[in-house]
Parts: sequence; C-alpha cells; structure tokens
Amino acid sequence: MTEKQSPRILIIDDELQICRNCCRILSKNAYQTEYALDGRAGLEMLGKNHYDVVITDVRMGQVGGTEILKWIRENRPETMVIIITGYASISSAVDLMKTGAFDYLPKPFTPEELRRMVSEALEQQQVVRQNRRLMEGSRFTGPLVSHQLVGNSPQIRKVVEMIQKVADTDATVLLCGESGTGKELVARAIHANSSRHDKVFFGVDCGTLSVGLLESELFGYRKGAFTDAKKDKAGIFELADGGTVFLDEISNTTPDIQGKLLRFLDTQEFLPLGDTTHRRVNVRLIFATNRDLKQMVAEKTFREDFYYRIFVYPIYLPPVRERKSDILPIAYHFLGQLNIQRGKSISGFDDEAANRLLNYHWPGNVRQLRNTVERAVILCETDTITVQDLPHLSDLGDIERLIEYVPETNEDLIQVKKQIRQKAVARVEKNFLLHALEQNGWNISRAARQTGMQRPNFQNLMKKYGIRVSAR
Repeated sequence: MTEKQSPRILIIDDELQICRNCCRILSKNAYQTEYALDGRAGLEMLGKNHYDVVITDVRMGQVGGTEILKWIRENRPETMVIIITGYASISSAVDLMKTGAFDYLPKPFTPEELRRMVSEALEQQQVVRQNRRLMEGSRFTGPLVSHQLVGNSPQIRKVVEMIQKVADTDATVLLCGESGTGKELVARAIHANSSRHDKVFFGVDCGTLSVGLLESELFGYRKGAFTDAKKDKAGIFELADGGTVFLDEISNTTPDIQGKLLRFLDTQEFLPLGDTTHRRVNVRLIFATNRDLKQMVAEKTFREDFYYRIFVYPIYLPPVRERKSDILPIAYHFLGQLNIQRGKSISGFDDEAANRLLNYHWPGNVRQLRNTVERAVILCETDTITVQDLPHLSDLGDIERLIEYVPETNEDLIQVKKQIRQKAVARVEKNFLLHALEQNGWNISRAARQTGMQRPNFQNLMKKYGIRVSAR
C-alpha cells in the first residue's frame, strides 16, 4: 500500500448480503472493496491480485476460512486476515487467530466495529511491513556516528529541520525534553553541522556536580584559590575555545552560577576562581533541561533574566511514546551497532517482538530502548529476537514490572506513576466488567442493572476494553 493508493479489501462470504453490506460500510473510508461468494473464488482472486486485508467467513463449504488463511500465510504473509463468524463458530475463529489471523468479528457486527477492526488491521500491517523492511536492511556496516538522529516521524523531522537552521549560527540553543530523549545527541548534531565541527565539543552534566566543583570545572582556578588548589587548572571554557560546550540539566544550577553564565553569554568573558583578570574566549553554549524552566521562574527557583537569555532558540525533543513510528528504526539502529560490538549477526525482531517494542510506554525513552535492545542481543541465541528475549516487556499490563522500574528523574517518576495508575484502573475495570457479565449470564442489561450503571455506560466500558458478549 502506498500513500497514493487506497487500501484494497477482499470480503469472502457465501452470503451475498453480508458481502454487499461490508463493501458499502467500508467504501465510506475510501477503501477499494471486492467480494467473492465462496472460498475457491476467493483464492482465485487472491492469486491474481494483491489485497491489504481479507475478511473471510469460517465455514463456506469445501474451502473455508482455514484454507484461505493457510494460503495467505504461505503466499501473502503481509495480508491481514479478519475472521467473521457466527456464534457457534467462535472457537474455530479463536483457533485461526492462533495460526495467524489478525482478529475475529462475531456476527452480527455494527459498521463501527467493522471499520475499527479494518483500521486496526491496516495499522498492524504497517508495523509488519516496517519491521520486514528494516530486517532486510539491518546489516550495519557504517561507522558508529554518535550524533546520528534516527527516525522519520514528523516530530523528529521538525527537530532535524531546526538543527539545520541553527547549526551554522552562534545562537544559543535550549534543548527541552524528558530524560533519555537524546538531548546530547542533538547537541552533538548541532556542533557537527556547524563551522565549529573541527573544534572540541564538551558535554557537562550539571546535575552530577556540586556547586563548587561545577564552577571550578567550567571556569578553572588559580593556585591557592582554595585548600586543594595546588596548581593552576584551566577550565572547560578555556579548553573549549573555538568549540562548543553543552550544559545538560541546567535547571540544577544555582542562581550564582546562572549569573556567571549570563555574564559569559553577554561578554564571552569569565573569571577563573582565585584570579583577578577576566579571560575571553569564543565558545558556543548549548543548554538542556528536562524540567519546566518557566514554571521554575514563577516559583523563584530559576533566574528570570537567565531564562530569557537562554530561551533564544528552544528545541523540543518529544518522548518516544509520541513518535511510535521511530521506535523500530531506532531499535534496528542500535541492533546494528550491537551486532558489531558483540560479534553477532542477529537479523532483527520477529513481528511479536516488534509489537511489544511499539506498545511499550518507554518512560526512559531512547536510552531505555537502547538498554533493552542490548539486553535482548545478549539473551538472543538465534538469528531473530523474540519476546522471550524481552522478558521485562512480556506482559505489558504487569503493574509489578512498572513498580520495580527505577525512575531516573522527576519527569520519569511522574510518567511511571501515571502508567501504574492507568494500568491498575484498567485491570480493575476489566475485572469488574467480566465478573458482572459472568454473574448475569452475559446479559448486558442485567449486568448493568446489578452494578448500578446505566446500560449505555456499561456498554461503553465494554467497548473500551474490546469485551463482546459473544466472545465469552
């Protein structure tokens, strides 16, 4: 399927009215639809044409859903198969899902249910195609470029565009984003694409250094400036003359340090500790933060004048969960690097493992994704990574796994707490629905009445979790 061509859907059912209804329903989404009235005719059409989704009944005489699914898996593996079935054949539909069908839809179904399932199948198809495409080109032979930005999502394209515009200037840049989103990679990309690319790049984590140590590291000191100052020491600003200094987690600096950085930005001059003569250098500063500096200014915990001085060209780095289309390319990029580092030749991720990577919430962002791929490479004993090699992603709804995760920052902590709440509520709501339905013979009206909910609200909650009465 290309952007210019509408998805092609084939409906195979021995009831003409069902075929026509499905075509009519799906035509409203601009899908190209065709139908066949028996399995043999359906296979003939499949042999001559390509279809993105096949919707087929289970029982249709000599050639039914089982035979159609088997043929598609062998000859058109990227085609998504949706099984439509009467209540009596649900067990057969479930068995077909185990052998490769995307999902099943019990009769009777609503137009909204059909459209939603076809849409989900097409989304899954894009995942499968992306994974296969990446697997085919996964052999990594190039150098390990530390500043390479991987992905083609609109969000990352915007970041790249902003880098291109600002790189060859001397404008101060502020990188904003959660922990692990790749702020240092972007800083290195800015440096690598600037006229300073052949000069030194220094990265400093302001959150790991004490106030005194940060000041002496940045500005240097003279012999006798403090007890342990046995000799002169040049600071990072002096050593980086002509180059770039990246100051990460600038929110962790004190107002005094911020004041000195503000003066440096205005004059390109600094005063080493214990010295009386200012030094002048030509250094570009790039700042980064994972906190809301504007809120800190309002709370009087960050200097307002310094905030407006560094807020010249802000670049927002989105978390991984907001650019899902980049997850697999990033994972394959790391896989290529790790194959070289560990002497392995893993070709990629199977489709189930790829889905697990895509559906995980990644509170630690790109950094956590790399660690996960590295762990999988170590565990993998074949040429393909499976879900068994992703043990901590094996149950996406496992609250205990989230509880065991150790956040690195306050933003990370907030995201994990949010995920725990969402998953805990989801588990309780699903248990609530299933218990009420089982207690009332799967009669929605009685279940809603017993629980004290309005029937529409009860049904909406069922739809939220994909619970259907005929799926029991």
